Amino acid sequence: MSDQRIICGPFAIDVVAELATKNGEPLLVGHRGVALLATLFRRPGEVLTKTELMDAAWAGLAVEESNLSVQIAALRKALGRSPTGGDWIVTVPRVGYRFVSPSSSASPARNEQPSIAVLPFVNLSSDPEQAFFADGLAEEIIVALGKLPGLVVIARNSSFAYRGGDVDVRKVGNDLDVHYVLSGSVRRGGNRLRMSAQLADAENGAHVWAETFDRELADVFVIQDEVTRRIVDVLKVKLTPAQTAQAATGGTNDIEALDLLMRARAFLSGPTQNVEVYKRATGLVRRAIERDPSYVDAMGTLALAHNLDYLNRWSDDPDRSLMEAKRLGDRMVELAPDHAGGHFESAITAMFARDFDRFRREAAIVVALNPDAEIASNLQGQVCLVDEVPLEAIPHFERAMRLNPSLGTTLLHLQLLGMAYFFAGRFETAAALFRERIQLMPNTDWSRGYLASALGHLGRTEEARQVWAELMAINPKYVMAERLTRRGDQPRQIEMVLDGARKAGLPV
Repeated sequence: MSDQRIICGPFAIDVVAELATKNGEPLLVGHRGVALLATLFRRPGEVLTKTELMDAAWAGLAVEESNLSVQIAALRKALGRSPTGGDWIVTVPRVGYRFVSPSSSASPARNEQPSIAVLPFVNLSSDPEQAFFADGLAEEIIVALGKLPGLVVIARNSSFAYRGGDVDVRKVGNDLDVHYVLSGSVRRGGNRLRMSAQLADAENGAHVWAETFDRELADVFVIQDEVTRRIVDVLKVKLTPAQTAQAATGGTNDIEALDLLMRARAFLSGPTQNVEVYKRATGLVRRAIERDPSYVDAMGTLALAHNLDYLNRWSDDPDRSLMEAKRLGDRMVELAPDHAGGHFESAITAMFARDFDRFRREAAIVVALNPDAEIASNLQGQVCLVDEVPLEAIPHFERAMRLNPSLGTTLLHLQLLGMAYFFAGRFETAAALFRERIQLMPNTDWSRGYLASALGHLGRTEEARQVWAELMAINPKYVMAERLTRRGDQPRQIEMVLDGARKAGLPV
């Protein structure tokens, strides 16, 4: 391959003539399409950010991101299907695109499993405070459906982005890559509850099922179970009796406990993450658990908050938070052995504590319980990092981002994806991903530490020092070696990060 002629599988590009071919036949893609393909072909199998691709096709011009989407759609049509039946150009939600390596047989085709997004239910009550209750009903249905193998369920933070106004279910289906969309409304008054739910085919917008429930408020949890069963029947998801029963585990029959948990989750999923948010969220969840001591889903949220405290050092005793998260994970597993959330929390705390044998065992249980869940893909990627096969982690993190392309989850997986490329020695791609995360989360010290190291490995010392200066302005107490030991990375991986910083002359 030369700078003038690029060959990638059945494709070739003559850069000078601005000509792209497939098996020798010209492709009608235009000069911007050729520029995009040339950039993708030079790094097959790697994630390229939207910024990189737009710079390649519109160098020096200020254009809308929609222009890139239009070009990518046209390229996909021109290139046809890959040998595995999927697109040659794969979307990495909120980040960019990746050209499938011709030598790889792991190209993910468009999801063919039954898949669903549950939108936030509209609050029709006169009290706007009841919006938390409406969200709680939708959330509980998401949680119940998410426990069922064979069904892909988009996470709350992604589907709840479509709040308010008239929602085009076809757009939701296209944005989130799902076949069905559930929407509904809730009216709560006194001891009565009226809930309407509609399941629509995301391809054409047609309703495939709709029902209204007018019941006593105490029947709210029975209604949730009925809606779940209706959806399973309509989507023809085949379940064993044990799997059907599993959908009901982990919840509560206490309406106020549900309200408290929903308020806590709203805090933890918000754009601001600090010690005050941590205290308010944990206070709410503890009240929910006091009302229902067997509320496993609430314990999972509390464990998540404690793990965040351990990583971010918000409280005066973050190590105690890690111990508390471990205790909660163990309790969740004790109360509900088939609840994937308990094993997920146990896996994460084991990784932080560097108990890698338990981490692998718990991760394997999560995947076995529901391989279609976002947390399963997350853990599969993390196991690859722990086992020091970082390139194998990439498709798992990409799938997790597709299942939950919300901003909060994308920020996490952008970091993990960048780390996977970094540990594989793909420093250019890693740096681009860390920069993308910094754009979305300007106050991150985590990404800046890795970016400075990647730039050090690339010999871009001045850039590395500038990034380090920004990091010090954000967190003057940051010590790279100390931060790297919190997450559970392997010694060789930690040394790679420290070595890149040393090459740039940075303190470690």
